[in-house]
Amino acid sequence: MVGKYPEPRWWKGHAFARYPGRPGRIAFDSISEEAYQDCIECIVGDQERAGLDIVADGRVFDGEDSYGQLLYHYMERMTGMELDGPNIGVPIYSMLYAPTCVGEVRRRYPFHLDTLKAMRRVTDRPIKVSYTGVGAMTAATNDTYYNDIKALGAAIAKAVNEDLKALAGLGVDIIQLDEFVWPYGMGDWEIDCLNMAVKDVDAQIWLHVCWGNLGSSPSYLPYEGDDEHRSELGVYDVARRPRGATDATQRARNIFPKVFGADIDVLNYEVGRVGVHDLAPLAENGWDKPFVAGVVDVKQVTVETAEEIAERIRGVLNYVPIERLGIMPDCGLPNLKRWIAQCKLTAMVEAAEIIRTEYAAQAAQVAPEPVAVS
Repeated sequence: MVGKYPEPRWWKGHAFARYPGRPGRIAFDSISEEAYQDCIECIVGDQERAGLDIVADGRVFDGEDSYGQLLYHYMERMTGMELDGPNIGVPIYSMLYAPTCVGEVRRRYPFHLDTLKAMRRVTDRPIKVSYTGVGAMTAATNDTYYNDIKALGAAIAKAVNEDLKALAGLGVDIIQLDEFVWPYGMGDWEIDCLNMAVKDVDAQIWLHVCWGNLGSSPSYLPYEGDDEHRSELGVYDVARRPRGATDATQRARNIFPKVFGADIDVLNYEVGRVGVHDLAPLAENGWDKPFVAGVVDVKQVTVETAEEIAERIRGVLNYVPIERLGIMPDCGLPNLKRWIAQCKLTAMVEAAEIIRTEYAAQAAQVAPEPVAVS
């Protein structure tokens, strides 16, 4: 699973249904800790029942479909950050209040240690914990202190690195960084900051690059038009949604070849919604590390059949050999009903078994006949 998962209904809207660290609430009390543990157990249990090989944290802190919380969770745990500020010219955050850096950035409180501890209590499967990427956090922050995006990114990366090391020290298997801004354009600082964040971290590092999932829709493109309407619509125009195979493939190309400089073990992005042609940049650039393909469309409520997903996987195998291929949904599942999310995960696992069975049969057919010895 990429990361975000629909929480149980009883969790939403209750006073205790808040991850620790909101202003004035840095630590759990016994009641909220019990509720949080129960919520994590539900999310882990759904993944185990579906048959996933690796379980994800579910990003419980995100609350409802809130891209604001993708940043605020971390800003609350760092010095030098205020949670309010003007809209900023980054997809999604041109519609939301972006946080503001007003002082030196340092890690003040742990980001995800409580999440890992809660997961370790309920599962012995490999655990993946997701972080919002340093690039996304930096690009979507108003900066009145450093006044230099590279300096701000480096400070955030240092804070994240401290947390990643603490998480690795507790035995996390996989750490995933989510960069949902990269496909819309990269500068000359994002890779350096990512590498600073993961430096000397003893865990497998995955990079999830997505096209956005704002209310079950991709993010939007910079506004193109006259200045009069630009002021009405903002720096980005929500009407200009990325559409079509060509656009999606171009967004995938936007991260190449820079992504080769990233100190990551696994790359992932979506193909379920836009099709396997989106993987052309992998072949064009000779990507030779493991690749995890998004093969389940999270932006539609219809549950694909296992065979439909298996056919997508067959298409991916034209670009990535099976020994280097993993699968998961295109993006997080927060916009879906929990039962629909469960059905999609189950169908994905069944599709994987179809492909594994086919591959085993093909391997058996080409195996050499044993040589008789007399």
